Amino acid sequence: MAAPSTYKLLLQAQQAIRQLQKDLYVSKGLTLQQAMDMAMIALHDEFGFGPKYQARFEAAFRRTFVEYASMCVEDGADDERISYTKEKVDRALRAACGDIRPFEERYDEKNLYFRDSRKDWEKGSVRK
Repeated sequence: MAAPSTYKLLLQAQQAIRQLQKDLYVSKGLTLQQAMDMAMIALHDEFGFGPKYQARFEAAFRRTFVEYASMCVEDGADDERISYTKEKVDRALRAACGDIRPFEERYDEKNLYFRDSRKDWEKGSVRK
């Protein structure tokens, strides 16, 4: 049996990259929606938020998310460390929550939520 041509392998790799890019795009949207859903459930269960306050929260959440995402993109254009955005986020959280863990600690990979363990992911043995 002949080995696949380099061109065919390149086409397969390009197709796989396109699929991964699409999967990542959809995954971001799903994650944001899931965060919204869980926040709204928590607001209802813990604070009794009903439809009126839930609608206000959802609008404020989306507005805030877009505002900070846009800030991050603009900041990242000339500062890959996004120092300005990190400080603005930390400042807003300190105003809202008091003492907080710094941005770098909150977003450290070891503190993020992953469905599967990072070790399993690196070995390629994650659930699909």
